[in-house]
Amino acid sequence: MCWMRVPLFLTIAAVAAAEDPPRPVTTATAVSAPLERQLELTGTVTAHRRASLSSRTGGLIGKIQVDAGSEVTAGQVLMELDTELAGLTLERISIELEQAELELAEALRKVEEVRDLTRRGGFPRSEAESRETAAKVRESEVRRLQVQKKEQQEIIGRHQLVAPFAGVIGRKFAEEGEWVETGTPVVELVETGDLRLDVQAPQEAFARLDGEVRATAVLDAWPGRELDARILVRVPVKDPVSRTFLVRLEMTDPEDLASPGMSARVVFHSRGKVPTVQVPRDAVVRFPDGTAKVWTIEREGDRDVARSRPVKLGVELIGKIEVLEGVAGGATVVVRGNEGLREGQPVSKLDDGPSGDS
Repeated sequence: MCWMRVPLFLTIAAVAAAEDPPRPVTTATAVSAPLERQLELTGTVTAHRRASLSSRTGGLIGKIQVDAGSEVTAGQVLMELDTELAGLTLERISIELEQAELELAEALRKVEEVRDLTRRGGFPRSEAESRETAAKVRESEVRRLQVQKKEQQEIIGRHQLVAPFAGVIGRKFAEEGEWVETGTPVVELVETGDLRLDVQAPQEAFARLDGEVRATAVLDAWPGRELDARILVRVPVKDPVSRTFLVRLEMTDPEDLASPGMSARVVFHSRGKVPTVQVPRDAVVRFPDGTAKVWTIEREGDRDVARSRPVKLGVELIGKIEVLEGVAGGATVVVRGNEGLREGQPVSKLDDGPSGDS
């Protein structure tokens, strides 16, 4: 009796399996292509130049021509100190210089009027030499006063605070009527025309971020507006606390959306050189013991059947996973409906889902 029951049970199971209706599944194609890694980091928009501008001499502030938020051009006067005393000193030096120049001219005239007489012996040579010495003394006095005048003009010039570059006033530290000493900060000037994006990259990713890596940035103030960026410089000096490295980028910002201090999300896109197999993330079925498999669709006879393939996984990316072993490029994999599939179960393919390179 036992010999008769076993074949009957197997025959019934085989017939039942053959009569299973095909299970509908959504599929995608495993692609073989260089792996594109994506690394998302947070960055901050920084100005190319930011300076606290200080007074170059001590004095009383007579006029401040800007306020926080003022846009200025290079060479524009931002602040003026009271120059009344310095101006009077310059006027006095100018008068002394004018007098010295007249005395020099008279001394030179006296030298010239006896030059021919001295040559012919009609005028004492010692007296002629005394006149030449007096002229040289007057000439030295003129040069001294000329230098003194330039010095006083420079002192007056230092009573003005001039913008070294174009930008916007970030802060104002002093007001009219205040006394400032040399080096006292008066305003902060921030350049807005040449902005960079600074990112702190983790040490494990720093080596991969070279000049060939493409980057995109989205300012948190302008979500949905993606800007192209490129790496300008990598600073190979590690922050001892965060263990990160500075990566500085240049943005393409035709609409001038960025401003210094804005935060941004930066995505670095790097493509490998060796092709690898990639499948959509939903194609991978994981198990508690850490193993994983992928269901592939194969044509057997006149029907499509599901076959499980144990896989070894590599890098997990946005929407896809690298497969190191188990599935070849071009294979048809199940991305929806793979829960509860049985080995060799007939399936019917619905519209294909996204492929591994999406």
